[in-house]
Amino acid sequence: MKSESIAKHFQTLTEQRCHFMPKIQSLSQEKLWDRKEDGKWSVGEHVYHLYLILRMLKFATKFSFVLIPYAKMKRNKQFATEIHDIYTEFKEKKGRGMYAPWILIPPKKIRYSMNGRELKQLLLNETNEMEALVKNIEEDIAGHLVFLDPIAKYPNLIQAVQLLAIHEKHHFIIIENNYLKLF
Repeated sequence: MKSESIAKHFQTLTEQRCHFMPKIQSLSQEKLWDRKEDGKWSVGEHVYHLYLILRMLKFATKFSFVLIPYAKMKRNKQFATEIHDIYTEFKEKKGRGMYAPWILIPPKKIRYSMNGRELKQLLLNETNEMEALVKNIEEDIAGHLVFLDPIAKYPNLIQAVQLLAIHEKHHFIIIENNYLKLF
């Protein structure tokens, strides 16, 4: 990986998953997909949502490559390599979590269609594809590839990967607090 910052954020993803995924994989099919209450996602839906986010980031990253010539012109200018936790900030300000846009909401047909191992593999495959996509992007280029995300204040590629890790941790904590302590 040419960008040390991106490599660090992917390492964070890996470490978090090593901690949380064994717990999720051990759930029975029923416990994986049962909703604690109406309107709230099951554990499986949370994990599938993480897959959808990753897939969307991969698509947006491919699209951002049209900006590489611009990023090369800016490569000597400063850029951020870290981003704050926008999910915690939003909850503190609004008193509730963010709503997922329709494209990131797990479809109803996904319920009960996969087990924990299959969900983990889905997430892992998408992560591997994302890593392969960005492995040859230099840090000073990645720092100037900006995403059109006003909620996250237009993060660059490095920050977007970190935000992915922050977002996963956010969902893993929800899963642990609301589901895993019950079983």
